[in-house]
Amino acid sequence: MAHKILITLDSSAGAWRAVEYVAQAFGQTPGVEITLLHILPGLPQAFWDEGHIHDENEKEATKRLVVNWQKEQEKSWVHLVQKARERLVAAKIPAATITSKIKPAHFNVAEDIADEARDGGYSTVVMGRRGLGTVKSILLGSVTNKVVQNASGFAVIIAE
Repeated sequence: MAHKILITLDSSAGAWRAVEYVAQAFGQTPGVEITLLHILPGLPQAFWDEGHIHDENEKEATKRLVVNWQKEQEKSWVHLVQKARERLVAAKIPAATITSKIKPAHFNVAEDIADEARDGGYSTVVMGRRGLGTVKSILLGSVTNKVVQNASGFAVIIAE
């Protein structure tokens, strides 16, 4: 059975530390499957339905705008995903065992990561810490802390 690892990506240095950790810890390990995951931010307020009734043309136009916005958001992350893939392949992880997902936020980023980990059958989630100070992370709560709190059925590794 394969060891399925989910690496969360954003533009932080912590996310890159997560990629480096997996490259060093799991490079040349047989049976490892890796997914690189980025959760897109929520839709801009301009796309929100404010409760008024739309005719079919308006619904279709809004749907096209949302799809185009998501495609543009995905394009901005392709470079980071490719860079992470190249680093993992350099660590002797077979390219065929590395996949990527870019998904729009559904609930909030932490819940979406935890849901993906559970639904995808991942045994491990590897994430970086954004670098908030201890007080800020306790008061505000970070995505990493929230994923750890919601972890059920998978391990969470925090690359520091």
